[in-house]
Formats: sequence, C-alpha cells, structure tokens
Amino acid sequence: MPRKQVVEGGKRDEIITAALELFFTKGYDGTSVRGIMNRAGGEVGLFYYYFKNKDDVFDYVLDRFFAHYDADFASIVARGRRNPCRVMQDFFEYMERETAKFREQYADNMHRTVRWAIREHTLTLIEPYLEQIVEIQSSYYGVAPALERSVAAQYLTHGVGSYILHEDPEHYLLHRTEVKRGTSLIMGMPAEDQELRTPYPASQEDIPGWMALLRQVRPEYAAGNEADYEAGLARRITRGEAWVFRFEGQIPAALLYSRERCEIDFLAAAPDFRDRGLVEKLVETAGAQFPAGTVISIVAAEERKTVTVPDGPLRLR
Repeated sequence: MPRKQVVEGGKRDEIITAALELFFTKGYDGTSVRGIMNRAGGEVGLFYYYFKNKDDVFDYVLDRFFAHYDADFASIVARGRRNPCRVMQDFFEYMERETAKFREQYADNMHRTVRWAIREHTLTLIEPYLEQIVEIQSSYYGVAPALERSVAAQYLTHGVGSYILHEDPEHYLLHRTEVKRGTSLIMGMPAEDQELRTPYPASQEDIPGWMALLRQVRPEYAAGNEADYEAGLARRITRGEAWVFRFEGQIPAALLYSRERCEIDFLAAAPDFRDRGLVEKLVETAGAQFPAGTVISIVAAEERKTVTVPDGPLRLR
C-alpha cells in the first residue's frame, strides 16, 4: 500500500529526526511513539497525522539515512561507465570508507536491532548497482561472468558487501587480496592478472618505484634533478594527480595529470608491460577525472595531442 502523502518539512521532519535519534540509540523495540513525540515536542495524536505507526516512521528514518548513500552509489556507477576498469574498485572502496565512518560515529551507541536493519537495507540497496557494474565490466573486458549476471550480483552483494559490513573489519582487511581474487573468479576473469586490471591513486610509498620506472623509460626527466623531481611528484600525489599500476613490488606504469592545466603530462609503461593495456587504462582513468566535453592535452613520447573528453571511456587513437 502506498504511503500517505504528507506535507514535507516542519514538524514531520522534526518527528523523523527524533525517531532516528531514538531508533539508533534505543533500538526498534526500545523506542515508542510517545518517546518519539516527547523528543520532537508534540502530542501523540500529531504523530498519527503524519505516520500510520512506528513501522511507517522507521521506514522514513531509513529512507532519510540512506538517501545520500543511494545518490553516491548512483554517481559511482555513472562515473564507472566512463571508467570501467575502476568501477568495481571505486564502489567497494566507497563502501569501506563509509562503513568505517559509520562505525566511528555510531558503533558505541547504536542498538544491534537497528544495526542489523541498516545492514540488510544496505545489501538491498547495493544489489541493483552491482548488477549494473557486472554488466559494465563484462562488456568492457569481453568476459562472461561465471554465473548468470543477476546471480553474480547477488554473490558480490552478499559476499563482498556482507564482508565489508561484517562486525570484524580487521578480518576483511587482512583478506582483501583473496576477496579481490574471488571477485575475479565470479566475473570470469583470470585471477593472476587482477593486479594489472586496475590503476590506483599513487601514494608517497610509490615514489621509489615510480623513480625506478622513470630512470628506465625517461631518464632525461630526472637527470641531475632527482630530488626536485621527487619533491614535485610528492606534491602531485598529495593533490591526487598521479596514478599507478602496482605489480610484485614494482610500478610498471604511471601517469601524471593536471586538473588546472587540463593536461596529461607524464604517461609511461615499462617495456615488459607495454602490451598489457596499462597505458590505455591510465588514460581512461585520468579522462574520467574531467567532465565530459573538457578539452585536454596528452603529452606522451615527445608528442602532444589534444582530445575532447567523451561521455564514455577516453581512448588513445
């Protein structure tokens, strides 16, 4: 049955806010309509003007709590259509970050009944998004998932998603590499190549490997100026303008771009990795950092060309 249409804002929102605070701290069974109205400041009869019962207001509480998560998941999937090699990683990394924030803010006070409800609501929310991601990456890599697409999405939801939401986050972090391997198997991709499918934002710990790559492919960049180059690279990493692939302790490919100048100004892959599609994935990922329609310059192998960022993956021609 559809919900009763009520006026937005005002006392209704105050009641939802009060209900959220009580449900989160006292749990569903420990929260009463009278308690909600005592906190909101109103008579019990006013509650029933806006809501049918406690179940009804609980649904509104969950809708409010999840509204920005739903918008963020939709944004990640939309961006993922421009950056397919990163979309699965971006989706689960977002879940990891937001789950950690949630635990920090609510874990000490939230009643377990509401925590369980939020967990189930989260899994229900992410499943259709993961089905879209399965479709995006299947088409991008030209693979067929090991399971029918909707079933693969359910496995990812209740496998990886549940693992991230598990009450023991350290266990998930300890086994993250195995989780990625399982994701590869579900997606029908070779597990041994998983490190070379996804570029990552560079970290300060990547600088030695980056410099080793630089000396190998572009010695003129750092000749006589390694300290200055490293300092500049560290600044670019801090600004989030550097991307790398990592493989067995090496940096086999790397890219620098400038948001301000709309330019990809360093792009290189080690000789042994030049036929692995790493450069293409780095360019795709950098292009996705700009709005579609942005004109950017790409400087590679002493050649400069200008391209317009498409509403889809950016490709080198």
